[in-house]
Amino acid sequence: MPKAKSVSTGGFESTFHIFEPHKAKLPPLTNYLREFWKRREFAFELARFTDKAEYLDAKLGRVWMVLNPLLLALVYFLLVSVIKGGAAVHKIGLTTLTHILIGLFTFYFAQNCINAGATSITNGGRLILNQAFPRALLPLSSSIQALQQFLPELPVYIVVVVIAKLAYPKTHTPPITWHFLWIPFIIICVGLTGFGLSLGFAVMNVYFRDTNKFLAYVTRIWLYLSPVLWLPSTLRGWHYNLLLINPLGPAIAATSDVWVDGMNLNNLEIYGSIFWAIFSIVGCGYFFISRERDFAVRI
Repeated sequence: MPKAKSVSTGGFESTFHIFEPHKAKLPPLTNYLREFWKRREFAFELARFTDKAEYLDAKLGRVWMVLNPLLLALVYFLLVSVIKGGAAVHKIGLTTLTHILIGLFTFYFAQNCINAGATSITNGGRLILNQAFPRALLPLSSSIQALQQFLPELPVYIVVVVIAKLAYPKTHTPPITWHFLWIPFIIICVGLTGFGLSLGFAVMNVYFRDTNKFLAYVTRIWLYLSPVLWLPSTLRGWHYNLLLINPLGPAIAATSDVWVDGMNLNNLEIYGSIFWAIFSIVGCGYFFISRERDFAVRI
């Protein structure tokens, strides 16, 4: 927290908060986490306000939350269809579309957490200079907003999955299986990973203001390296372990297994998703909190 100094002038006493650069170190975590939890409602209210403001000037409003990834999925599906050729597309076209669609929904959920969280500190400069609160609440509000935008997309995807599986009853699993119980686990892991990474990128954006511009290119390449436009089953043997390097690889592969193939998750997907969620929160959380006092000086 900033140092407080009281100054008396003309019979009036004023309190000034002095922000000074400091060496990276953690504040008392117990007090920090207690204050963080105490002010959690602030993050929810800020997310709700930002979500309304974002679509205030759009005539279709919240429809764009579903329409945007749906249109992108159709574009990528047409691209994949051209590459594979007409015969292959006729056979597994709906399967490919459902895989791309849920992959994009999941990936953009994490991407929205990261992109909005990366600029949450620099955009909240006035709030940071005038109020004392755990700064991690700002990236948290961005992740909450991304979750609020992601959940309305799920019913649309369920409809697409049901249509795709009913279209090929001999080659597809039942539309709804008990493996769908893994869906909350996947959403939690993706959300925690996105929130954790947003903490790290938020710090980087404070010190290097071009970080948010590079993120657009990083996430685009990240999308192509993730199992969104290609099936995880295309990786054979030890190559499948390459998914562990990708923070979103195990979780997106898990979405394809559950939604498209109706399969149970394997150990790589389960432990990989948990590892990246914990590593992002702990590693990037330490990076963020240890430099939090420096934000007011550099904004």
